[in-house]
Amino acid sequence: MYVIHVIPLMRATTVESLTYFSQIDHPVGALVRVPVRGKGYQAIVTETVPVSSAKTTLKLAHFSLRKLPDQGETVVTLPTSLIETARALALRYPATLGSILYHLLPPEVRSGERPYPDGGSHVHSEDSAPAVLTARSDERILEYKSHVRSVFAHRGSVLLVAPTAIDAQRIARALSHGIAERVITLTPTLGKRELDKAFKAVADTSLMKLIVTTPSHAYLERADLMSIIIEGAASPLYKTRTRPYLDHRDALRQYARICGRSLILGDSAPRTEDEVHRRSEHYLTRGEGGKRIVFPANLTVIKHRDKPTPDIPFSLLSPELKKHLTTSLEAREHIFLYGARRGLSPVVACQDCGYIFRCPDSGAPYSLLRTYRDQKEERWFVSSTSGKRVKAVDVCAGCGSWRLRERGIGIQQVYDEVKAAFPTAPLFLFDTTTATTTKTAQNIIDRFYTARGSILVGTAMTLPYLVEAGVHTSAIISFDATRSIPTWRADEWVFQFLLHLREVTRREVYVQTRTDEDNLLTFAGRGALERFYDDEIRLREDLQYPPFATLFLFSWQGPTGTIKNVDAVIATATTPHTPQCYNDPFSTPEKTTRHALLRLSPQEARSEALITRLRALPPYIKIEIDPDRIV
Repeated sequence: MYVIHVIPLMRATTVESLTYFSQIDHPVGALVRVPVRGKGYQAIVTETVPVSSAKTTLKLAHFSLRKLPDQGETVVTLPTSLIETARALALRYPATLGSILYHLLPPEVRSGERPYPDGGSHVHSEDSAPAVLTARSDERILEYKSHVRSVFAHRGSVLLVAPTAIDAQRIARALSHGIAERVITLTPTLGKRELDKAFKAVADTSLMKLIVTTPSHAYLERADLMSIIIEGAASPLYKTRTRPYLDHRDALRQYARICGRSLILGDSAPRTEDEVHRRSEHYLTRGEGGKRIVFPANLTVIKHRDKPTPDIPFSLLSPELKKHLTTSLEAREHIFLYGARRGLSPVVACQDCGYIFRCPDSGAPYSLLRTYRDQKEERWFVSSTSGKRVKAVDVCAGCGSWRLRERGIGIQQVYDEVKAAFPTAPLFLFDTTTATTTKTAQNIIDRFYTARGSILVGTAMTLPYLVEAGVHTSAIISFDATRSIPTWRADEWVFQFLLHLREVTRREVYVQTRTDEDNLLTFAGRGALERFYDDEIRLREDLQYPPFATLFLFSWQGPTGTIKNVDAVIATATTPHTPQCYNDPFSTPEKTTRHALLRLSPQEARSEALITRLRALPPYIKIEIDPDRIV
């Protein structure tokens, strides 16, 4: 008889470990099924002790142990490298080991639908210092091809991680020439049969493989895996949106270090943190480095300063932009028009009393969204923060006025104006209301490319679908709306977006703005990466933003009268440091959202005592490390 200690794999659990009796000596790392509050969950064995060695402890225990259920004939054991990766991440993120492992394991494995594939494990001796690759996507593909063949020649396999399923599928097609039988694609969009085939291929080590996947399946171990590539390494999609708000780039870096594998970070423009580490030579430089990058498409700024009058209404499209779009349509070219906000409008307000319609859960302003049901138009209020969705109203909730005004430019409003300006051109809308699944999204793209002289109106989610074929002409309808992102990463994200847009465009990118041209547009137009990062790094160092400091953001909600009582709990947990406490600007009189921001040096942030205290905070306090938004 044995005493088995396990860590339950639960999404946001505060349970560190559980203990059971077992007749079988399960090895450390074994995946077992355990009962927790009447439900069965996957758990990982962390320790096995004979009952004879634990008699004293069992007698003094104030609870009785339950028997571990029968696990069947075969019990899969997780590789030590994966558990050690989770332990390393637990020194940075204030979360339990089980919660971290939950996000590292594929969804099919943690739910028990499929066993973890047994491809063996091995610690290699490759240089695991990340190498930053800065180049256009076509140049990165050539570099990846060369790297994959080099690793194959040394009898090793390669793991390539992409931010989205569409990116993974595109890269797999590009790298499959000549090695199609060695390429494995693993994404959440695969069907059951395709997943079965892919899992079997991962476990088959008779041939070296190139595994192309998303973060959801990036931690499948193979003994011959010698190199990891993170494609689109600057994408914000690598950060999870649920506890423990894990950044998979951190996880993969730790994974590569523990297993002795090489690591490549590839993108057109790196994260500022990666550029700082590259310049300080903590990271390596792959290729020529990131001084300047050349794109086939030019970037042209259009000043749009019309003043609406009763005779001349407000227009999203300037006469100059209409002229350029007309020329492209006459040449039967494909056009992409970018809108920064979804729906008809990002804000709806009352003209009489100034009341703004907000989500009661998050306090964020509602976006006005238009949908169709049985060919009948419906309008909804949607919160991008909480996901809450309610029917739009016709009168003000504050004063009862019917004079409601839409503020800001939504993608559906852009679609309506383009349709009115070019009624004969094939027009397609690509946003969350039309591209609801991967299949419907690809259908829109296929119809867009089939129709010559067509226009595609879309948000940023459209770009991955345009990388392969590209478009002749692109335009940002409102650069001012594009820049108004409430994040300290705003300049970095907009700069990267402009470069990606130039990358998918063959001839010309037009940028409409109602303000004066700034350095960001100048640097993006010239592809001057070094100049941009010089300014960005200097600004971050002055303001103490990552990587020169580590940010801890605590957030909680509650009734306005009692919400400040949590300040003392946060202050105790962060002693001897003093966090800055403030209310969220979207708080309502009935419910307040409050934040506490702690800014520490990278050395102070690695304090094990601090992370342990933060891990013990109650679960209603949300904790994020280096969040993109702090308000």
